[in-house]
Amino acid sequence: MSENSHLLRAKKEIVFGLKLAAAMIAGALSLALAHKQGWVDGAQVMRGNNIIIGLALAAFCNLMPKRMNGSPRSVSHATLAQSLGRVGGWCMTLAFLAWTALWAFAPQEVARMGSVAAVGAGVTVMIGYAVWKCATWRAPRSD
Repeated sequence: MSENSHLLRAKKEIVFGLKLAAAMIAGALSLALAHKQGWVDGAQVMRGNNIIIGLALAAFCNLMPKRMNGSPRSVSHATLAQSLGRVGGWCMTLAFLAWTALWAFAPQEVARMGSVAAVGAGVTVMIGYAVWKCATWRAPRSD
């Protein structure tokens, strides 16, 4: 990849992050205004903020496999990296969608514990898959 393409990719990453942050801030400010106006109570503000966080992180994680860059050493190495990125991205996307659903529909105590458990399960699956794939991966030999 050329220097120009690296800069273009970095610019796209920064713009995406800024858009995501702006959406999260706008949502939080909207909830704060609604609370100040008496339209929602504090518990609904907490739920709304956690829903916004869950959706934003799910969107970020969904794009995780596409963000992987670098120059692989071999086709086998590139396949391994792509597999790890895809499984990791999907695990975390599903974990944050579960987080969002829990905060949207479950009782607050269940949402607190369940959302942490969902993300913990996603991380566990992602790390377990990475350990398994790396342990069974065979680098090509140039004998």
